[in-house]
Parts: sequence; C-alpha cells; structure tokens
Amino acid sequence: MTVTACDGGDGSSVEPPVGTSTAGTSEPATPGTGGPTSPTGSASQGSGVGTTRPPTTAPAVPTCAASVLAAAIAGSEGAAGTVYTRITLTNNSSARCTLRGYPGASFADAAGNQLGAPADRTGNAGAAVVLAGGGKAEFTVLIAQTGALPGCDTPAGSTSAANLRVYPPDNTVALLVPMPQGQLACKSPSIHQLRVTSVAASR
Repeated sequence: MTVTACDGGDGSSVEPPVGTSTAGTSEPATPGTGGPTSPTGSASQGSGVGTTRPPTTAPAVPTCAASVLAAAIAGSEGAAGTVYTRITLTNNSSARCTLRGYPGASFADAAGNQLGAPADRTGNAGAAVVLAGGGKAEFTVLIAQTGALPGCDTPAGSTSAANLRVYPPDNTVALLVPMPQGQLACKSPSIHQLRVTSVAASR
C-alpha cells in the first residue's frame, strides 16, 4: 500500500509521521541504522527512517526597548478625587517586540527632579502584548488629587509637574511625557500620589 502526502489546505503538504513505514510490512528498524536487519544480523542500508527530527521552536519576540517606543497621553477623566490618565506606548520600529507587566512612573519637575513617590502597582500583571511596527499598547496612571492627601493638601506641599517619567516594562531608560499645565504633584517622596496598571493592548 502506498501512502501519499495530503494537501494541508494552505499549500503545505502533510507528511506521513516520522518512523511510519510506507510499505505493507511491519519489520522493526534497528535503532541508529534506519532499516531492518538482514538475515546475517548486519544492518541493511536504509534511508534514515526511524530517526527523530529535532523540534522546531519559533524564535522568541524580544522585549520592546525604550529606544523604539514613544509615550503619549491618550486621554484623561476624573472621578472621586482621582484622575485616570491613559498612556500609550507606540512601537516606532519595523520589528515586532513584546511588552508585559507594569511600567514605572513618577512625576518630575522641569529640571528632571522626581516629585513624590514612584507609582504603586494596581490590578493584575496581565498577558504579554506583542507590538508589530507601529503597534500600540497602553496603561493607566491613577493620579490622586493633592487636596485629598495629608502632607500634600497645602500650597507648600505641592508644585507643578512638568513631566511624567515612564519606564516601559523591563527597561531602565525612561521616556518623558509632558503633563498638562496646572497638574499638581506632591513634593514629598513619602507621599504616594500615583498608581499604575499593567500594559494591555491599546483600545
């Protein structure tokens, strides 16, 4: 009986499983020889049937480096003393890359000095997001209003934030996102004004 390859439907062929004889006999192959033994016990010359092919593994998609990403505010809305600000991260390269987990975030003044404590994490870590060239992921920064935080509820305890400093997941290089004029930040590094969600596919 002859086994012929079947068309997979997408132009590829489906080969018979490795190690399956295409003939009607069922003689076992001698390991490492690729064929049945002759009556004298010597290995007959085979074609490699019975050998194991190494598995094929797709190369991993690398983490998006800060150098290929651009960060920007996608929108903000406020509720119950908190402003929810969506930040997008755009892959400016032509190669695919991956983002997963939480970014780092903190306010900074015009001179680059950090204001307040770095953002705390909120919500679950989420799944990995693979960005094609030009693709976007996003996360949300939850900003507590200064008047609701002890130690930051007086003019002396707060100042204007010029930028939001963003560290993409698994990066040590930051991106600067200009903040709207009038955004107040707590001065003290002991006051936790910010929370940040994990990255997700952009809406």
